[in-house]
Amino acid sequence: MNAAKEAGVIFGPLMALIFIPFYAISLILSDPTAPIVQVFTYFPLSAPVTAKLRNGFGALGTGEAIFIIAMLFILGVLILRLAVHLFRYGSIQYSSKLNIAKTLRRRPTELADK
Repeated sequence: MNAAKEAGVIFGPLMALIFIPFYAISLILSDPTAPIVQVFTYFPLSAPVTAKLRNGFGALGTGEAIFIIAMLFILGVLILRLAVHLFRYGSIQYSSKLNIAKTLRRRPTELADK
């Protein structure tokens, strides 16, 4: 993204996905085993909020909690690595937009050669 205005196009829907469980709280409370609640529980963007709501009302098992915490931790590490890689090898391109596919193919040795 070259400007904050362009990032807002993506950031808005992501924030909406994070807060969907608050709008479905009655469903989460009435039937925590419903398929849509399970999807919210294991979908990475809504998992933290849904898992906290289910845990607060005693509907989240220990095994589920451990799995969700591990999944979110691993996903967080992978996304952070991706962000660092994109910044490291993509921030050099000031004149053009970042091509993610080309940046992911770039190796650390290619940057040292230039």
